[in-house]
Amino acid sequence: MSVSSAPISRPGLITAVLALLSVFPPIATDMYLSSMDDIATALHATDTAAELSLSLFFLGLCVGQLIMGPLIDGYGRKGPLLAGVLLFTLTSLALLVVRDAAIFNTLRFFQAIGACAGMVVGRAVVSDLYDGREAAKVLTLLVMLMTLGPILSPFLGSLMAQALGWEAIFVTMVVVGLLALGLTRVILPETLPRDRRADRPFVTAFARMRVLLTRQAFILPALAAGLIQAAMFAFITGSSGLFQGVFGLSSLAYGLLFALIAAALMIAGKLNTWLLDRYAPTAIVAIALPLFAAAGAALVALSGTSTLWVFVVPLWLAIGLVGLLSANVMAIAMEASPEGAGIGSAVLGGIQFAIAFLTSSAVALGGTDSALPMSLAILVTGLAALGVWTLSQRRSAALPVAGE
Repeated sequence: MSVSSAPISRPGLITAVLALLSVFPPIATDMYLSSMDDIATALHATDTAAELSLSLFFLGLCVGQLIMGPLIDGYGRKGPLLAGVLLFTLTSLALLVVRDAAIFNTLRFFQAIGACAGMVVGRAVVSDLYDGREAAKVLTLLVMLMTLGPILSPFLGSLMAQALGWEAIFVTMVVVGLLALGLTRVILPETLPRDRRADRPFVTAFARMRVLLTRQAFILPALAAGLIQAAMFAFITGSSGLFQGVFGLSSLAYGLLFALIAAALMIAGKLNTWLLDRYAPTAIVAIALPLFAAAGAALVALSGTSTLWVFVVPLWLAIGLVGLLSANVMAIAMEASPEGAGIGSAVLGGIQFAIAFLTSSAVALGGTDSALPMSLAILVTGLAALGVWTLSQRRSAALPVAGE
């Protein structure tokens, strides 16, 4: 069901462009994981300092979305998006030449602010055009297309680093940024009419944010979505040290294994599309979320195993369930933000990456001597998501819609 008066043509191309924009964060995080040691050496820094560039990127995604949300509700979707893509491209170029860890990490923070534009605008555009199950289906398609980044990035990154050096990874980010800049300019329409834009976007956004943060129908699903996504960021942060350090995989083998596990996201996305034709998003979440928590418990129980595949099986299931759950819970949260899709998307993303920053930092501080830090992070976030979701459903049953 279309909920926008903007003339929309070529929906397939629009979705493809939104997917390309949404893939900025995956390629900016996953592609350089196997080159952490090389980057640390080039920057004359410790491995911990290099890993901090990942945590700061997540923090930048959190801050950037809270900035981008008001901008796209006040000035339309397309202009702020183009500015964000340009910032991502320029900072990617600068990361090629700096050789100081502090400057490198600072640039990563600002690179994330540019990278988040595609995610915020993508969710807002979907909310502009669709609602209910249709919104969940489109978000699922975006998540499926986005998984090409996690699936291909580590493998391609390891190949590039071996053949051309780690700098080739950031050259790729520049090329992707330039491509997205051109496609956005030519293909993506403006979906927010001028008469629906906020006159004072940041003042209006602050007022809307206060409403959203106190609206249980929004904040509880948003927290659940952030906790579910945190499992993926725990995996991203801990996987390199675990699989290359503990299990002794080469960088190429690590890239292939990462791609295999990330492929679970795409499989789960296709399954979710099929399920949405038969069941409501809430029904899907009610079944899948306990399975997600159970997969986390299995990972903790198997953290001491020396057999790779024994550990990978529940990890594959957990990451796949992230793909199944995320789009449904995000669609439910966004439907409870009718005042402004931009600020709703920004708050949702801000919560998501604030939790990601905390989870990523906890996994990094836990060390890479065992699988336990990553496994515990997945279990804790899974149990917390289950608790928050259960509370949201009880509150929804107890309160009338008009009371939200």
